[in-house]
Amino acid sequence: MGLDFEIDSETDFFNGLIELQYGQEDLIEMKKLAQKVSWAKGWPVDNIAFWNAEAFMWQQKIEKEKRELIRRELVFLESGNNLDLGCGSYSYIKSVGFDFSEKMLKFNDNCSEKVVGNLEEKLPFDNFRFDSVTAVFVFNYVNNYEFLLLEVKRILKQNGDFVMVLGNVNDWQKQKEVNSFDFVEWEKVLKKVGFNVEFYEKEGLGFFRCINMLKSRN
Repeated sequence: MGLDFEIDSETDFFNGLIELQYGQEDLIEMKKLAQKVSWAKGWPVDNIAFWNAEAFMWQQKIEKEKRELIRRELVFLESGNNLDLGCGSYSYIKSVGFDFSEKMLKFNDNCSEKVVGNLEEKLPFDNFRFDSVTAVFVFNYVNNYEFLLLEVKRILKQNGDFVMVLGNVNDWQKQKEVNSFDFVEWEKVLKKVGFNVEFYEKEGLGFFRCINMLKSRN
């Protein structure tokens, strides 16, 4: 009975999420329903519950063409050991997946390893472990972004690649946004912490390919 109740509540919650994209759902009712789903309790205020729900909706929120574009732009990293920061339920290339939601990681089939952790804290990886690091639609939601970038430098091999992808934040996700720098400002931040930055824009998405030329100061 308990399991059936959980499954039915999840189905209702998923249906509500889809309707929410079109402004048809009552948020008050959705909040009540979220309390009946173990991984959604506290939605949308609780950050983990919020991103748990968003992870299941990524196909509806990111057009297939843009998903394919991102995959093509990251494919040059496939031969190395990549860390995907804030990967959620989907990584564009085979990666070590890092996210604060264990629920989302369970659904990520493109991970060679899954690590639960907090992007606001020191990353649980050895110095110079990774050939590359990716972060797709993540840094808008990181308070301590300079510290995280220094952590990326620490765990990257010398001359390793860090690729950050950013795009417009939709109105619903904007409630969780903690910084809203434009592409020019992000390029300045990346250079400030010691990356050699190549920036380009495609179909409204900003791609920052950063080379770890200097060893981390940590």
